[in-house]
Amino acid sequence: MDTPDLSTTLQFWLLLTFAVLSLICSTFTIYCFLSNRKMRHGLHNHSILFLIITNVILIFTDVLWMLISLYQVGPPPIPTTSFCLTWWVIDDSLYNIQAFILAWASIERHLLIFHSRYITTQKQKFLLHYLPPLIIIIYLFSFHIHVLVFPSCENSFDFTDLQCGSSPCYVAVNFITIWDTIVNNVLPTLIIVTFNVALLYRIIRQKKRLRQPIQWRKHRRMSMQLISVSAVYVFLHLPMIIITFIQMVQGKDPSVDFGGQMYVFIATYSVTLSLPVVVCVNFLSLDKHRHVRISPTATVVPVKKWTEKRVER
Repeated sequence: MDTPDLSTTLQFWLLLTFAVLSLICSTFTIYCFLSNRKMRHGLHNHSILFLIITNVILIFTDVLWMLISLYQVGPPPIPTTSFCLTWWVIDDSLYNIQAFILAWASIERHLLIFHSRYITTQKQKFLLHYLPPLIIIIYLFSFHIHVLVFPSCENSFDFTDLQCGSSPCYVAVNFITIWDTIVNNVLPTLIIVTFNVALLYRIIRQKKRLRQPIQWRKHRRMSMQLISVSAVYVFLHLPMIIITFIQMVQGKDPSVDFGGQMYVFIATYSVTLSLPVVVCVNFLSLDKHRHVRISPTATVVPVKKWTEKRVER
């Protein structure tokens, strides 16, 4: 095994730290969903739960394999063509699935808050809530299996480099590269930004028009949960989208033009590993606000009743 340089060592410890923190937050979030029936059955929580489960799968596959490769200074855990193809398919598919699920959740949140009457029956729930994520999963796995496992060209593998060289041959096919960049990467990000900005605007306008504190708090919780996750995702992912787009247009290597391998490495993994942390913070904040609202009622009312009895005597 080669001696790791400073860059490889730093990448290993950064990734390990983020992965452990992300796994802890993911476990806590899944426990919250499983132990709370109301949260478990809330339609607005399902997309968040799906993102967390996808994140756990990524940690035990892509992230774990990357940690092993970094520890070995390059070689994949299993230096075979089939393993490398499996790694590529899981890596590309699941990261894109997270983006598309978050994009669909941004659209669906408008339905759940402002048009909930269209998603009440079992048929409506299947068509508008369960079917879209299923189509997303089937499409993205089918796309990546087709372009990676059954390409019209010949893949090359480097068993001494990270992710087997991570150079699938389809990137040389212009149409597929443009489709992958625009449809699978840029489009979901644009949907996330557009629909979350629109959601925030509609929530604020509704607050001013209805002046119903209880309904406002409910809608605020449902919207801010998604908006906070989406904001972190876009903030971390947008620079990579810009780099990829410029790379596609100019045909240049982003690691040369935009700050090197370290930035690309951190940006790639921080996007997905940070999402469970944001969800955890949301849960803890929600618990804190609920406790603040409930506590005065639980302590003041009994004291009042006890005082009245003392006066009567």
